[in-house]
Amino acid sequence: MVKKVTNEELARMIAKGFENTATKDDIKRLDGRMDTLDDRMDTLDGRMDHFEERMDRFEERMDRFDGRMDHMDARLGRIEADVAEIRGNLVYKDEFEDLMARVKYLEIKAGIDSGK
Repeated sequence: MVKKVTNEELARMIAKGFENTATKDDIKRLDGRMDTLDDRMDTLDGRMDHFEERMDRFEERMDRFDGRMDHMDARLGRIEADVAEIRGNLVYKDEFEDLMARVKYLEIKAGIDSGK
């Protein structure tokens, strides 16, 4: 059996269906909020672009820094090799003074006037 719906019931059902429907004012308010959000996103995009440019410049500087560090590392290696070679030919002060005292003694024994 088919139930008959009265006009009042039908009006109540339709009204209930429209209770959660957005009004034109709701839509305008949402449009305003969306515009604000779009503006904020545009600002954020600009800031991100600026940040990316700064990061690119930073990476370029770091690449140059790496190259300079490699060059300095090679120079330091050469300096270390030179110092090692110098140490191999080095006579320490106390050894030198001991040798000079011995030479002086030998000069005196041999009668040589060294001028010192």
